[in-house]
Amino acid sequence: MKRWVILASLAVLAAFAGAGFAGEDDPKLKGKPLSHWLTKLEDKNRGFQMRAARVIENAPKELQPKIIPKLIELLKSERENTKFPAAQALGKYGPIAKDAVPHLLPMLEGTQYERNRTSAAVALGLILKDSESSEQIDKVVAALIKGMKDQYSDVRRECARACGMIGPAAKAFLPGVVPLLQEHKPGVDKYEGYPVRLAAAWAVGRMGPLAKVHIDRMIAMLHVDGRVNPYVAEAIGHIGAVHENVVPNMVDWLEKMGRDWRGNRETRMNAWVALEKFGEKSLTAVPLIARYLREKMGNSETPELYTQWFKILKAIGPKAKEALPEVQEWAGKKDVPRGWDKTKFEEMKKAAAETAAALEGKTKTE
Repeated sequence: MKRWVILASLAVLAAFAGAGFAGEDDPKLKGKPLSHWLTKLEDKNRGFQMRAARVIENAPKELQPKIIPKLIELLKSERENTKFPAAQALGKYGPIAKDAVPHLLPMLEGTQYERNRTSAAVALGLILKDSESSEQIDKVVAALIKGMKDQYSDVRRECARACGMIGPAAKAFLPGVVPLLQEHKPGVDKYEGYPVRLAAAWAVGRMGPLAKVHIDRMIAMLHVDGRVNPYVAEAIGHIGAVHENVVPNMVDWLEKMGRDWRGNRETRMNAWVALEKFGEKSLTAVPLIARYLREKMGNSETPELYTQWFKILKAIGPKAKEALPEVQEWAGKKDVPRGWDKTKFEEMKKAAAETAAALEGKTKTE
């Protein structure tokens, strides 16, 4: 009897051990095994398929390395509708899914469904974000450049964005991005191609000084497209004040936009941030900033905006001394303007005091 009890106990332990091994091979997500969700990823019911995709995309990081090979197998499926959710999940996993890159590249080809090409481009950008130059990167960028000529705007947009995600290692895309920066449908509102232009401008900015060949085009876009494309001003800031007309054009555009801060807020802030990056080269912006500091506040202007003006003046240094009286006045303000957060107001006053010291030559400019 005793021997039977021991054998039964060993059998139970073995069963638990086997179940544990099976659990490791088929881990549970949302209370159901991975195999269940992978099957649903191939379901013809789009609702089931999308729910499975969300579950797999949000799998715990420790499980993702086990899931990646199974998703790669789905990229080879003969059923086109199975591929794009697998690509989306791999993109969400980021750099750890690099083994999927050779299998994502064929999905960029024109024989694939539009959403497959789009999903492949998105995934490649996320997986290869901030990559160093290599033979593989060159191959990927070449495929993305080809995709920038796709007949579908979603594909063109995401191929450009993917080059931006990769970063300077994708600089070969710069000559071919011009049509995307200009994209709009003839005879249609100029903002029709906005999503493509938005992605293209952002991607150009990610190239930094390597994109200086496009600086004049970015300036032209700022004047035409600045109301809706905040990445234009951001791109100019990343490229730099590479010639003497960059800052005057930005100042002209900012002045043209006026003090009503309710419209194109993000583009304008990006332009002011760019002027800070340019340091002493932004000297021609000083009269405008000094005037704005003297004038009555504009609609919806924030303490963060005033703080940014002080940062620009501080970056310029003593050469911006003509704005010193206005800076000192703001540093000494006691009453919080209506609608302003008190903490942000105090931060603004501190920035004004530091800027006043910099303009007087008492501290080093950053």
